[in-house]
Amino acid sequence: MNQKQEQNNQMSFLKKAGQWGPIIGGAWIALNILLPLALLRIPVVQKYLVTLEEKLPFDIPGIG
Repeated sequence: MNQKQEQNNQMSFLKKAGQWGPIIGGAWIALNILLPLALLRIPVVQKYLVTLEEKLPFDIPGIG
């Protein structure tokens, strides 16, 4: 009887994870891919990154 209840609890967890999986995946994509790309299109952010790059004491190949 105890084994049956334990199996039922595991299935419940998998069902909950299956429900939230696409939401968490979509949020991860938005925060880590779409948001930085959207920020790079804002002119103020572009100017800030250019001034920050000019202040670095070393050269980064491919930038500038």
